[in-house]
Amino acid sequence: MRSALFALFAAVGVLPLGPVALAANPPLRSSNYAIDVFQGPVLAPVRVSGLAGAYAPLAEGVEGIGVNTAAPAARSLYSTKYVDYDLSLGFTFPNSLRDTDFDNNGSVGFAYKDFLFTQMGGLIQWGPWGVGGLASLQNYTLGLDANGQLLQLSMTRFQLQLARALLDRELVVGVGLRAVSLGIDAGEETKSNLASMFGINVEAGALWTPLALPMRAALSLRAPVQGRLLPGSPTPADADGNVRVAGLYLPSSVKLPWEIEAGFAYQFGPRPLQIAWGPDREEQYRTLPRGKLLLTGSVLISGAVSNAIGFESFLSQQLERSGRRVVFSPRVGAEIEPIENRLQLRLGSYLEPSRFVGIQPRLHGTAGVELRLFRWSVFGLTSPETSWRINSFIDVSRLYLAWGVGAGIWH
Repeated sequence: MRSALFALFAAVGVLPLGPVALAANPPLRSSNYAIDVFQGPVLAPVRVSGLAGAYAPLAEGVEGIGVNTAAPAARSLYSTKYVDYDLSLGFTFPNSLRDTDFDNNGSVGFAYKDFLFTQMGGLIQWGPWGVGGLASLQNYTLGLDANGQLLQLSMTRFQLQLARALLDRELVVGVGLRAVSLGIDAGEETKSNLASMFGINVEAGALWTPLALPMRAALSLRAPVQGRLLPGSPTPADADGNVRVAGLYLPSSVKLPWEIEAGFAYQFGPRPLQIAWGPDREEQYRTLPRGKLLLTGSVLISGAVSNAIGFESFLSQQLERSGRRVVFSPRVGAEIEPIENRLQLRLGSYLEPSRFVGIQPRLHGTAGVELRLFRWSVFGLTSPETSWRINSFIDVSRLYLAWGVGAGIWH
């Protein structure tokens, strides 16, 4: 499970398109609204993005935590030790979003140019058990306040999961917590908190991995989360219930919609999707054939939220309603190894719904490539047989282009 230890995801694509003329939205004049914390485009590590986000039925490694609550206990073929682990770290930089319609509201551009998206996580497995966590952070620099202090805003989503494999490891189930927070801090070196919001709820998931069939099926259920201003916040609400910091009317709450995600995967060719656990698992893995054609698909259903606007609308302080209806995002992907033990290719497509009235869904096309390079023990830190790889992906749609590169261990 160490393949993601050195992986680095950097979505840095740029789509040079001009702005779209839209009717101006009225400015926010109170805190009587919520933020719809919904992410339409797939922002994920390279393999997941190359498969168009259709990763729920695979659910391997830290990348699986975001799409299936059973992921911490799902063993990859190459996981052969009783105790194993995985780590992941990724970034999205400003120029990847500045000239795109990131939230699919029909307008090109992002309200703030100085920002950074970060995703980090890890998991540990012991026998049939697994525990893992994933955090997705959005950090923005808002500028200087009246006292000359630098103001920074952060929006973070957390997931913490516990999972266990049952029935000879053919069924994996998991439970967890998902949370959302929003905070504004002042100062560069010694930061002082000006406002904090937080909310938490539960999630659960299952993964079926029958040994007799080259297939997997997955289902995850995530309860809605509503984060509110924490008691004792340094910037309390005024008499009208409004909270204003750094010229921004803060929302009354931040809301993660409820979600249902289901998926199915099937693998053609001599290579299996799963093998039985036993003392000879490592030797069995080393002798597995490489040929395969993996087909995977999933659908993500996201619930409606009331009295909400998008995060981009919050940053620009404009009243543009978001999340008024349930939306669906179907996703399909394929992975093949045309040159065995040297090259893997991925193709995929997903439909990104819009959370805004009058904006149509947009279809994305994705592609990815993974190339095995050479063996290197990293000065004795890994096995002399460890092979390294580089990989990349591209994601193209209307008014949107992103690409990413990564590196890690070849499996």
